[in-house]
Amino acid sequence: MKIAFSHNTFPCGGAERVTLDIAKYMVDKSPDMKFYVFAYKIMEELCTEEVRRYITIIEVSRERHKRCEEITQHILNEGIGVLIQVVKPLRDIADIRQKTGVKVIFANHGEPLWEQYTIAEKYSKKRLLKPLWRPLWRHIFKSLNIGRRVATMHLKRDYRNVDAYTVLCEEYKNEVCRAIGVAPELARVVAIENSEVVVADVNYDKEKIILFSGRLVNVSKRLDRLLRIWGRVQHKLPDYRLVIMGDGEYRKAMERQIVAEGLERVDMIGQRTDVDTLYRKASIVALTSEYEGWGLCLTEGQAHGCIPIAFGCSAGVRTILSPSGTNGFIVEPYDEEAYAEALLHIAQMSDAERLAIRHNAVAKSANYAPDIILQKWADLICSLLK
Repeated sequence: MKIAFSHNTFPCGGAERVTLDIAKYMVDKSPDMKFYVFAYKIMEELCTEEVRRYITIIEVSRERHKRCEEITQHILNEGIGVLIQVVKPLRDIADIRQKTGVKVIFANHGEPLWEQYTIAEKYSKKRLLKPLWRPLWRHIFKSLNIGRRVATMHLKRDYRNVDAYTVLCEEYKNEVCRAIGVAPELARVVAIENSEVVVADVNYDKEKIILFSGRLVNVSKRLDRLLRIWGRVQHKLPDYRLVIMGDGEYRKAMERQIVAEGLERVDMIGQRTDVDTLYRKASIVALTSEYEGWGLCLTEGQAHGCIPIAFGCSAGVRTILSPSGTNGFIVEPYDEEAYAEALLHIAQMSDAERLAIRHNAVAKSANYAPDIILQKWADLICSLLK
């Protein structure tokens, strides 16, 4: 049995981690299985021995039509039975499917219709639009709900071209079914949460660290908010540090904001391979996203006994953190003052109160243990191959 995943970049990020988890789980159970990843950008420095052991990585062209031809040829040559498109669907997937007969899954690791948040911004940056016209275009897109309409059109197209469409929670499944006009019991939509490793020796003796972990991309992650919130609380939490783990296009803008706003005790440590070490130390995991499909850093934090906090911007975030105050904290989008107050509340709780939430968080993360989640993936893949 041979299964392939398509990524743009590999192996960095949460979705890529899930791909590796699926491959490890299924190969360890059935050594005769083989997994491939097609990607046009390969992060060689992150291709560890473990990654290479479980996955054969194949570099393909960035150019759309060449990539389609190359993936088609690899599927035919290797006898690949299932192709899983991750995050972004291949534009030529219908052609690939017709020429190879491969079973196709689209794994949506984001919030359904997430494109609606970026479409208006994308079109407002067109060179033909003068800067003075851009605010008007944003207003037109918003008032006419154009972003959601275009995103719904894309969703329907993607659904037509797959044998199964996975989402991250039941509420997302219902949202997709409403958008495509198909009853949930008849749809080829499957809810599979992202898996989370069970930490055997959770460290509950935490340091006073507020941790952000993820890509430094401001359109979705809204790191400018996180820095402003830190500016509100930094002098009230003199023993705490804000640690930013990750890298990306927004890093330089963050560095400028830190200087301009006189922010103190902000450590930007870049991309790290010792992620678990940071989670073991961190007391709080903070996320301030505009939109967020699942938020792997939240479940990673829970698994390590951190207290996660985020804006309740999506069903995925609410599923992970609910009930608020028990497994973490949900803040009304996008109230920065309320977020700052919640951070202060966590810091000022008694040790016993914080410890109770840490234990609750660890228990909640066990719902996403690999044996539970990855078996759902194994069942789906095997059902298609039958």
